[in-house]
Amino acid sequence: MSGESLWPRIAGLALVVDGCEYDRLHATMAYEFDRVTTQVRLVGAGTDGLGEDISVFREDGTTLHETGRMPPLAGEWTLASFCDHLSGLELWPEPPEYDGALRFRNWAFESAALDLALRQAGRPLHDVLGLTPRPVRFVNSLGLGETPSIEPVRRRLARSPGVGFKLDAEATWGSALVEEVAAT
Repeated sequence: MSGESLWPRIAGLALVVDGCEYDRLHATMAYEFDRVTTQVRLVGAGTDGLGEDISVFREDGTTLHETGRMPPLAGEWTLASFCDHLSGLELWPEPPEYDGALRFRNWAFESAALDLALRQAGRPLHDVLGLTPRPVRFVNSLGLGETPSIEPVRRRLARSPGVGFKLDAEATWGSALVEEVAAT
C-alpha cells in the first residue's frame, strides 16, 4: 500500500449537511500568548461533525466566528463533491496574509465534513479505509520562552513522563540549554 492514495476510499462517502455553526475557541498559551481559533460544526441527519480553523492566531475581523459568514453548504453530497463545491467558495472577506491560511480554512470545513460523513455512516475512519488501527503517539510542540529555559519541558514531563517533544529552536538558546535539552 506504500504510496497509494487513500482518498478514493473515502471520496464516495455520503454526506448530508443541514447547517453550519461556529464556536470561538480560546487558550492562553505559554508566556501569555493568546491563541484564538474557530471550531466549525457541520450539522446534518441528526448528528454533527467538527473541524477547526487555525488560519489566524488572533481576532482581527477575519475569523469565521467574527464574520459569521456561512457559505452555502446545505445539501446532499459525497465527500468528494462537497470538497469540490467548497474549493469554489470564497471563505475570506479579503485575501489572508499568507496563502497557507487558505488551505487551513478549507481543511476546517473538509475535516468537519469527513467527521460528519463518518458519523452519518456509523463507521470509524480505519474501517472505511480498510486499515487496522494502531496506537498513535502524540508530540507536544512548544518553544522555551522569551528567556529560554528547560522548565516548560520539565513541567510537561512531570505530568506525562512518556510525552515526546518537537521544540522550536531559537538562536537565543545558549550551548548549556542545548546540552540540557539533548540530555532530556
